Amino acid sequence: MRSRAVFAAFAAGIVALAAAAVFAETDAAREFKRLTDELRAKQPVMGSHEYFGLLERSLGDFIKRHPKSPEAGEAHFALGRIYSSAGSPAKAIEHIDAYLKAPGEKSPDQRAQATFVLASSQIALERYDEAEKLLREVTGAGLAVDPRIVEAASGELSRVEALRRVKIGAPAAGLSGTSHQGKHVDLAKYRGKVVLIDFWAAWCAPCRMEMPNVIKTYNEFHKKGFEIIGVSLDENRTQFDNFIRENKMEWPQLFDGKGWQNGIARTYGVSAIPATFLVDRAGNIRYKNVRGPKLREAVEKLLAEK
Repeated sequence: MRSRAVFAAFAAGIVALAAAAVFAETDAAREFKRLTDELRAKQPVMGSHEYFGLLERSLGDFIKRHPKSPEAGEAHFALGRIYSSAGSPAKAIEHIDAYLKAPGEKSPDQRAQATFVLASSQIALERYDEAEKLLREVTGAGLAVDPRIVEAASGELSRVEALRRVKIGAPAAGLSGTSHQGKHVDLAKYRGKVVLIDFWAAWCAPCRMEMPNVIKTYNEFHKKGFEIIGVSLDENRTQFDNFIRENKMEWPQLFDGKGWQNGIARTYGVSAIPATFLVDRAGNIRYKNVRGPKLREAVEKLLAEK
């Protein structure tokens, strides 16, 4: 997934997959069929956050009512994928593990998809050795599974080494370039400052939603030693320029028009945005993807360190 803006559609797709399963003539199967039909019908008329809550409650309640049914396994699978997309990797792992242990036959594709979600969740938790092992299971499946799953796993494998280099506590990777204002930007020159490296794009809805909070935090703490270096994954220069002008984003932005092929994004292993790395005065990565009130708290804490 490139952005959490597609979360609601992704979640609906999960439910649709579950509903497409072959149901046995049991009470649990009939109830699960009704439930997934209802959830599919409600998705188009609900907001993403509201729909997420409905999925979480409905599927969770079904699991409690029919914990040992094969359909409970399908519900676990759906919840695992939903939590993975929503940025709750520990919960995703819990549910995918439950799915793999649940009764009922699972096809090679289903097992590969579940293993891929486990690997993605382990990556989110910075457990790179575990993630690499799981991804190699998927890529080693060969012709037994959908080649798209294998291709996705191969792509994640190529990111693992980059992610190891930018884990929390590690020195931030070198970053330099010419800003949209025509000035040279070099992360090494920011030593002694607290720096947010912000990967974003004007077309990214979650980026736009978070940007007022980023702007507010910058305005509050900039004079106290807080800086931001934006890295745009836009390809459309006009759209990029209009957004930063309309939102009065005063910090330097690095734009090369290459979108997902941006070299800095590849160095930092970025595969979804918004993605942020908060760097302390000593140049070490201390936080990743802190947003909302947590961003302000983290910046204030790092500024207080000497």
